[in-house]
Amino acid sequence: MSNQIISDMRDPVQKYSKAFVTDEDLALAKTLRMFVDKEVMPRRCDLDGGFHRDRELAEKTISELGRGLVALDVARAFLPKECGGLGMESQVTFSIMMEELGRGDPGLALRFMLIPWAFTPAMLTNNQTVLKRYGTLYCDNEVRTACFAMTEPAGGCNIEDPSQHGRTIQTRAELRGDKWVINGQKLWPGDIITSEFYSTVCTVNPEIGDDGIVIIDVPKDTPGLSFGKPEEKMGMVYTEDNGAIYYDDVIVPKEYCTGAPGGQGAWVLKNMMCNLSPDGAITLGAAQACLEIVEDYLKDRYIVGKPVRERSLFAARLGEMAMKIQAARSYYLNTNYMFDHPEIYGDCLSSQQMARGAGSKWFSTWVAEWVIREAMGMMGSYGYSFGAHVEKYLRDVIIIRIYEGGQDGAILQAARGEYPFDPW
Repeated sequence: MSNQIISDMRDPVQKYSKAFVTDEDLALAKTLRMFVDKEVMPRRCDLDGGFHRDRELAEKTISELGRGLVALDVARAFLPKECGGLGMESQVTFSIMMEELGRGDPGLALRFMLIPWAFTPAMLTNNQTVLKRYGTLYCDNEVRTACFAMTEPAGGCNIEDPSQHGRTIQTRAELRGDKWVINGQKLWPGDIITSEFYSTVCTVNPEIGDDGIVIIDVPKDTPGLSFGKPEEKMGMVYTEDNGAIYYDDVIVPKEYCTGAPGGQGAWVLKNMMCNLSPDGAITLGAAQACLEIVEDYLKDRYIVGKPVRERSLFAARLGEMAMKIQAARSYYLNTNYMFDHPEIYGDCLSSQQMARGAGSKWFSTWVAEWVIREAMGMMGSYGYSFGAHVEKYLRDVIIIRIYEGGQDGAILQAARGEYPFDPW
């Protein structure tokens, strides 16, 4: 029975509920699955530069796979039509895209997720200056990355907590005539090396809370903008170069503000943090991949002449893995369907909707990490080896569970949906 369930989960038509998805969503999922199977799966280890962390190999692989995804319109799918994008808006569609890419490689998925993420402030405020200057650039045939710079050394992910109202932001922006002057430091945003611009969360005055938040897009090569050495990390070794960004009297035209002080900046930031479930979808893609890997592995392993996966203990464990993945998938699809229909379920900024988004991410990432660890255990020493790929998926998904406030932050945000409170 569990083998049939797992087999069905390899088919997008079977694993995505028609209650939430369209025929176009299924066609997208099939296309991405074929690309992942043909192009990404054989080269997953190369995205880390092989066992010896060869940056040249990794960058070559990222570039070549990236060109394939650009050709499939992944980069421009959720950018506005006015700048050459496809203008897609459905959160269900976006999360399905992220799961299918995450099944191939979570870091590669995150790399393309960051493009619409960094453009969100400009899209929310209809900033035509930024959209025409950079949106058009990202809709060409080149492989590009983008960066949303938020986390800071002192406050960490506190900036992402709407209940703190921007009081922990230390990167300062001052409007002098028709120019913004920025000073401060960001930590951990990606990609710090190859991004064309850096969407940066600042404050004009942290003491005035939400009214002081401002989001400014800083073009690369702007004088005063510099970067630290990329962090040496457990996972996503080269697919996302994280590190410090330094702003020393960085001067940016006034028109590059995509979230003005006086409340608009806080509104933009809260919109960006309202739905965290696409992150969970990426990790579920990794969990799905590991479920498929362990099932294929166990069919060729025998105990007293019978395939291991047909022994009751192992079959039950495989069934549990499949059950939890499908439950988490249904959770994020349901959540994103609600986000796509605010006329029924309320504005995305309501505490209830934000709770759903946070809860979906927490549950998906928890399930993914559990499934991948179980897959490794069932494969024994081979599951722990580099060539089995499972250890890479585990290394990659852990950071997704940690960032944006971590699992405890997600639980707290989810709890606020039922028990709203404001510590300030």
